[in-house]
Amino acid sequence: MVTLHKVVEFILNSETVQVHVPPGMLALDYLRQHKNLTGTKSGCKEGDCGACSVIIGELKKDSIEYRPMTSCLLPMGELHGKHLVTIEGLNMEHLSAVQNAMVDCGGTQCGYCTPGFVVCMTAGLMAPQIPLNEEGVLYAISGNLCRCTGYRSIKDAGIRAIESLRDQLIDKERIDALVEAKALPKFFLGIAERLKAINPEKSLQMETHQRGRTIVAGGTDLYVQRGEQLAESSITLLNNESEIPPAIASEGRVIIDARMTFEAFATDPLIKTYLQEIYDYNLLMASWPIRTRSTIGGNLCNASPIADMTCLLLALECSLALTSPDGHRRELPLREFYLGYKQLNKEPDEVVTEISFPVFSENTYVNWEKVSKRAWLDIATVNAACKFEVEDNHFAQASMALGGVSSTPLYLKESSALLKGKPVLIDTVLDCLTVAQSEFKPIGDVRGSAQYKRLLARQLLLANFVKLFPESIDQEALYAAL
Repeated sequence: MVTLHKVVEFILNSETVQVHVPPGMLALDYLRQHKNLTGTKSGCKEGDCGACSVIIGELKKDSIEYRPMTSCLLPMGELHGKHLVTIEGLNMEHLSAVQNAMVDCGGTQCGYCTPGFVVCMTAGLMAPQIPLNEEGVLYAISGNLCRCTGYRSIKDAGIRAIESLRDQLIDKERIDALVEAKALPKFFLGIAERLKAINPEKSLQMETHQRGRTIVAGGTDLYVQRGEQLAESSITLLNNESEIPPAIASEGRVIIDARMTFEAFATDPLIKTYLQEIYDYNLLMASWPIRTRSTIGGNLCNASPIADMTCLLLALECSLALTSPDGHRRELPLREFYLGYKQLNKEPDEVVTEISFPVFSENTYVNWEKVSKRAWLDIATVNAACKFEVEDNHFAQASMALGGVSSTPLYLKESSALLKGKPVLIDTVLDCLTVAQSEFKPIGDVRGSAQYKRLLARQLLLANFVKLFPESIDQEALYAAL
């Protein structure tokens, strides 16, 4: 099938380019096959290894927000009006602070992963929200794999680069300071004005969604499954339809655009007032480059029984707004969205456009727990989330969810209802666990046996109570009663 190519205008490193490409073409393939920029490596092509990492700059009012992304999951159609930076674009007549530190610390062996590490470390320096310390280094390289070094030399290089630049960056605009410190090429200073000159009205897919097209948002799952086919498919790029707004509170609900990324969700000021530990949760869910692409709505529509964000949003009693191509909108609770394994209560052409949850008061407690084979950046074996409203040491309302124990993400309806009006005591928790265990029949798989998953579900639910109510529920006494 021949697909009509589209015009995409963007800045590639220091050069403004205008290209005719299929909107679904991967940026990785364009860079390597059309521009011969082979410093961007093709590795897993699933967003897992980071070898193909690039930096994407997007105009936000008068400044640019730079974020790392894996180019193997990035469609060319989204690049209109943006700044795409590859490893070649970071090169200067001298080595940058990051490149120099990688040399001095011996941070490379076979070298295949090295460009991705340099790109992501540099992106970490460019992002003002990332701390200039070891924590910031690990944050920046969370999406990069190396099979040679054992990471120690790479981490040391990141720390050395920060130490060489910290005094020049603190309390300063990062891009300007990095250019002044000769850690970025000078062309970065003029990018904002050049992006403003690119007509945003020419952005692809500005028309409303049409029936029969493949819907693409973050693409972190869809491009893994169908990356080659999407390059020549008729697609709708949801991220091009309008600017993605921050979360808002309206009529007693917190409302987010379903296209909001995991990273935007975790750093949104309003979200953080309700989910104070969302930053820590987010670190367990995905790497930084994936979080800058993966969307909340996409996580829900993927319908994985162990999706991390889905479990949390179930406990928050979320509702969804679904919109059809003709503009018809309907709403339904998230707990009614899953009909069976990978089966959704939506029409094929409907798009999840908004996600909302009820605002809650200071006497509401929220927690999320997860167990996976790896401590970080791994798919869950079982996850659990809860939301409790407590008045006078009694549960006024309760909402709990589990993942990994059913064919769908599971809202614990009966055990949540049981808690209402009960005192926050060990006996209440034990009664709740008994009912919760009757609400699911786990099936064993490669991540664990059915018996193991049942045990994990119990332990994670217990962990929620113990963490949230340490003064009322003593951990040793609770476990002694089991």
